[in-house]
Amino acid sequence: MNNTSQFNRRNFLSWSGVAALTVAGVGSGAGAAFASSGAGAGPATGANAVGLPPSKLIRVEGNTGPAYFREETLREGTVIQSIGFDNVNRRLYYAQVIQGGRKLPGESAPVAGDVRDLRGDLAITEWTLGADAADGSGTGSVTGYMYLRGFGHGVSFGVEPSGSSTYLWTEVDAVQDIDDMTSRGKRLCRFKFASSATPLDATNASLQKFTPVPGSSNNTASVDPLNNRLVVRYDAGGMRYRVYDLPKARAGDFSTPLVEVAEPAIPVDVNRYGKPSFQGYAVAGSYLYMLRGNAYGKKQDHDGNTATPDIVISPPGEGNTFLASVDLNTGQLVKSFHSKAGYTLPFREPEGLAIQIPKMADPGVYRLCMGFASGVQSGQRKASVYYKDSLIQP
Repeated sequence: MNNTSQFNRRNFLSWSGVAALTVAGVGSGAGAAFASSGAGAGPATGANAVGLPPSKLIRVEGNTGPAYFREETLREGTVIQSIGFDNVNRRLYYAQVIQGGRKLPGESAPVAGDVRDLRGDLAITEWTLGADAADGSGTGSVTGYMYLRGFGHGVSFGVEPSGSSTYLWTEVDAVQDIDDMTSRGKRLCRFKFASSATPLDATNASLQKFTPVPGSSNNTASVDPLNNRLVVRYDAGGMRYRVYDLPKARAGDFSTPLVEVAEPAIPVDVNRYGKPSFQGYAVAGSYLYMLRGNAYGKKQDHDGNTATPDIVISPPGEGNTFLASVDLNTGQLVKSFHSKAGYTLPFREPEGLAIQIPKMADPGVYRLCMGFASGVQSGQRKASVYYKDSLIQP
């Protein structure tokens, strides 16, 4: 997310639906429970939803593994917005808003960073993975990048391997929000990653564009690499998720969602951690995982009362990063956990979730990877990835 923005109208509205949680097994965290968009949790409700076979659950609680990558330099100096893995070709992709002052081919002058965010101009960095160390850390290097103009904010994107190529599912047709100087995609699109300094515009005729849920807004995507499924997060009077068969979605058939759920509430002590911003999601099997949090030092009018002072909702060394798991067959929260992964990072803002399969020969072993932006100086941010890999059979 934009690490410089203050608590604003959209953030307040997105947290305005307060709902008490009664789900058994909800993790620690005193205080009120907040629904992300005023929408309560619920079962699979799509007209033709058929449900998902039960799967293993990634434990969001407990210690995090070592850093897969720590403070790596990407194409842009902005914070990362999301991450995604091509597990077949061992590539990791990062999405960022294009940094201020960059002049792309065909542009008459450099463009400011806040204008890039308003327009929905993104950069995608390709990181080709090397061998993983015995402790779970990784090696790799930047092998390409793309510029996307008019797409959105990059909260999440899907990665689809196809032979030796990689296709990305992203938001597109950015709708501008002048008040907050940002944008969100109205539709989804699919395109082949092809490294180039020449930007790909949202108006490019080569793009495959889709409207999975007519009338919806704020569309983003993710891909479940274990089961070849497309996940769509969208706003239709509240944030919701649908899961589709990926081959059918690629052919433009969104008539049969496998499941559809409202984004559930998570328990947060607002007097200590405020209302953490939504920062990403991923799906593996029958479970959805969500990430929330803010950069160290973030202040917020947490109670909506102008008579009380703003509080620091993400204290350095502690943060307000929350990782949660959701049962997609019921829409109910399974566990919410206050994570201190990467707590020694300077700045430290959680940004993006993705599923990694370290070895495709053993697809039953997989990780939930969390992206973090770090770096002391604005405009010189770094990217880190930490993970959870403890699998349990519910």
